[in-house]
Amino acid sequence: MMFEDLMLPLRTRPRITIAIPSSFVSEVFDLRERTRKIGYVGRAAAIFRIEEIMIYVDDFLENAKFIADVLNYLEIPPYLRRKLVSINRNLKHVGLLPPLKSVHHIPQEFNVNIREGVVIASNEMRSVVYAGLDRNVVVHKPLVLGKRVSVEIERALSGQYLGRVVDKSSIKWYWGYEVRIFNNIEELLKNLKSNGYSILCASKKGNMIYYVEEKLSKMLKSLEKLSIIFGGPKLDIDEIAEKYGVNIQEYCDIMANFIPRQGVESVRTEEAIFIVLSIINYFREKK
Repeated sequence: MMFEDLMLPLRTRPRITIAIPSSFVSEVFDLRERTRKIGYVGRAAAIFRIEEIMIYVDDFLENAKFIADVLNYLEIPPYLRRKLVSINRNLKHVGLLPPLKSVHHIPQEFNVNIREGVVIASNEMRSVVYAGLDRNVVVHKPLVLGKRVSVEIERALSGQYLGRVVDKSSIKWYWGYEVRIFNNIEELLKNLKSNGYSILCASKKGNMIYYVEEKLSKMLKSLEKLSIIFGGPKLDIDEIAEKYGVNIQEYCDIMANFIPRQGVESVRTEEAIFIVLSIINYFREKK
């Protein structure tokens, strides 16, 4: 395999999601710093091709909604934000967010002819999609006005492009993340198990990563779906589960400490996400 092929941001197995608690922002009261903190999570998700970020409520639903609003905004390609995002107090400081620059934001940089767009006109015969280009994209099928869609550009016509709608799940490139809120940790865990996910819990009380390295490596080569669950600024995932009367051992397939002999009192959740996903990415890509 050529070096260039190894650099392509393709979707690879297993499908990986992450989960963070709503208390992730509980110790940050300044909206600017809250926004910046959430931006690190979005960047980590995009860098390591995470398909979904799940937020489970362990303190206040308002915190979960704030996190979700900022993450959803960050995931939208910049050229679509004015058309898709309404005025929202939670988004007051999104100018501080780092750009993702993932494939669906700048497809031209990756020689990809698929773009995200929004339907701006539609009738029984065709629809017109704005996709941030010099011309709109015409699709020969009715679509819901205002809906965000993925369109493949097939050819250029006079004053417009001709394209077709493609299912996001069929795109071979990493195409951004989705965001979902769960009312509590138990609801999250039950949903993951019922949908066939194996669960990895990141906790300083877990087995040192080198003790479960072989098991984790084998899991990543055989699994279809993996979810990695993180704790918050005050409580680890096992402590949050215990607080709400949930036996985490019934759900967690591996509980691991990814930072042996950490040199600080506590590791921030956004720091842990980068560390854990970096190691997971290594095992996932290692042949």
